[in-house]
Amino acid sequence: MLKDAEAKKRIELAVTGISVVILIFLVTSHMSKPGSGKGVSKNEAYHTSESAMTIVSEPESWDKLRWGRDPFLLDASTNSIQEQDVEDLALNGIMSDKQNPYAIINNDVVKLGDKVGGMTVIEINENNVVLDENGERHTLELNLY
Repeated sequence: MLKDAEAKKRIELAVTGISVVILIFLVTSHMSKPGSGKGVSKNEAYHTSESAMTIVSEPESWDKLRWGRDPFLLDASTNSIQEQDVEDLALNGIMSDKQNPYAIINNDVVKLGDKVGGMTVIEINENNVVLDENGERHTLELNLY
């Protein structure tokens, strides 16, 4: 009975050793070697789901994509409203905040000091926006329905 137990342990040890060697071989054969082109590049990201993991590639250069104006960037230099007459400007909305009021003119978000159609936003009130054009004031009224 002692010989059977020793033989069984030797077989288990041999099977375990062979399994470890095979596992190491499989892992190293699937790992990326520098410059081999295999594996995940720096422009790829992992996206996981419940069932599987997939690799999604990002474009080589994000600079080539044209997304338009960043809606969260409220810089006057990025304002897309060019030289226009007051009649061409439409006040689409006002975000009333005592410290930082914003207005939406021709679907662009503006703040105090921004240029709109060649005019400067000098006041943002609850129902209107006042623009200054070389000392001349123009008021855009919010259409309330």
